[in-house]
Amino acid sequence: MLNIRDFGAVADGKTVNTKAIQAAVDRAGETGETVLVPGGVFITGTIHLNGASLHLEPGAVLKGSTNIDDYPVQDFIHNEMGVLRALLINRDHDNVTIDGSGTIDLSGTSFYDTSVMNVPSSRVPFTEEQEAECTYPIGTRPSQCIFFHNAKNVTVRGIKVIDAPCWTFSFNACENVKLLGLTIDTSPNVPNDDGIHIASCKGVIIADCHISSGDDCIALSGITDWAKPCEDIVITNCVLRSCSKAIVIGYSYSYIRNVIITNCIIKESNRGICFMCNDTSALVENVRISNMIVDTRVRAGNWWGNGEPIFMMAVKHDYLIPAEQDPHRETDCAIRNVHIDGVTCMGENAMGIYGVDGNIREVELRNIDFTRKPSKNLPLKGNVFDFAPGRVDFEVPEDCGLYIGGGADVKLENINTRAWKIIRA
Repeated sequence: MLNIRDFGAVADGKTVNTKAIQAAVDRAGETGETVLVPGGVFITGTIHLNGASLHLEPGAVLKGSTNIDDYPVQDFIHNEMGVLRALLINRDHDNVTIDGSGTIDLSGTSFYDTSVMNVPSSRVPFTEEQEAECTYPIGTRPSQCIFFHNAKNVTVRGIKVIDAPCWTFSFNACENVKLLGLTIDTSPNVPNDDGIHIASCKGVIIADCHISSGDDCIALSGITDWAKPCEDIVITNCVLRSCSKAIVIGYSYSYIRNVIITNCIIKESNRGICFMCNDTSALVENVRISNMIVDTRVRAGNWWGNGEPIFMMAVKHDYLIPAEQDPHRETDCAIRNVHIDGVTCMGENAMGIYGVDGNIREVELRNIDFTRKPSKNLPLKGNVFDFAPGRVDFEVPEDCGLYIGGGADVKLENINTRAWKIIRA
């Protein structure tokens, strides 16, 4: 292994070691060796892995600089997040591993004014406690902290990643990705600090992870390339907590297919499992979800979701993503062939499945146990489903446990909502 200390890196928690670490990485690209991050706190800015692997020893902390100038703007424009600024970048190189038992500290909260809260409009005034759950205002920040693009055979194993200023892990147009035994812990007040975002990838396994994030824990989309499917995904044995959506499948014009999610626990999340499609040019198909426990708690602030344990929507997404990005893909529906079996839900809002003109088809819910629990934050948005980034206004009937609307084709078997009604419209 190539020890970054041998290239001049200093573990004093003050020195910016970007040049020394990049020198070690560049040498590893020539020799095929792995770069070793030993014990100690090593400050750094943007590192281009270029196919090199990293091993973080026990006690090792690779800590992102708090100076935005240490994250140069890259020649990559993200469809939503704009220009790329990142701590670790690997583009167009295969066979990369990041492993060990050390920590990557992304120094996320340093890019925010934490004395100010972004309090949205609401139906009732916020209390001080509710204001404290809101997000910090967005400023200039690294946007895709650990960024992979067009890479095959990528493994990230065992490490801990904390305090992201925006998306923690971003995998785009990659194949054969394994994310195993990770601990991801981001601030509940930082906007967009998703745990893992998988975009237009093929063959991804996410297993044995603990993720606690402000925004989505795990997101599957096609946001990097709307024309390229995100497919063949397995998520298993994870414990998740999110101020937004614990697991979200689809977004705007995404095409997602062949997904298995099993043996996961979702705790205190603003929304549990979410399918999120535009009404046209989008498709989510062939999804199986089983053996889950989902617990929701409505979060104050600008987070998407409103306490729904299971939610599917296929409605127009009419903001954030420009209309000119529409790939004009021909689909006869937006969601189809989805099976959810064996889920225990404790929710502060009802479950919902809501499409347009029958664009949700061949959905089956079996062995679902739902318990509605009281919520101190539900009055902020009201007893509604949150359709963001769409603009549908829908009041959930007060006695509803599961609402199925828009002509959705849904088969139900052994659904226990207790005193709460199942409503089809």
